[in-house]
Amino acid sequence: MSTRPLRVEVAARARAVSEIRSAVRAWLMSHQVVGERAEEILLGVSEAVTNSVEHAYPPDAPGVVTVRADVRDRVVRVSVSDRGHWRAADRPRTATDRFRGRGLRILRALASHLRVDHGTNASPGTTVEADFPLPT
Repeated sequence: MSTRPLRVEVAARARAVSEIRSAVRAWLMSHQVVGERAEEILLGVSEAVTNSVEHAYPPDAPGVVTVRADVRDRVVRVSVSDRGHWRAADRPRTATDRFRGRGLRILRALASHLRVDHGTNASPGTTVEADFPLPT
């Protein structure tokens, strides 16, 4: 079993979600985290990365999204961060929007601890940190 932490940094574009999901899946497998708990962690990471991709940067100037993960005392701690500024939706709301906006609620349901830091004007960016206890 590996003890190395994970750090992945990619351009905050739509394909980032699948790239990061693949990297996190491989990292989880190297730590023998599989099955339902691995899928829950992957869902949580995907939701947080999607928020960075959709909200942190203007469409014509994407920045980066960084995912870090580590295991300590049977808890997987994942952080997803960007260096952007929160942007309001750049399109009119549609009927399908009622199915959106559940990312943080999903994370709260899956993680034992969730922290969201929205940064400041002087130090922009959002960091989402979530803890996922592993079964014993």
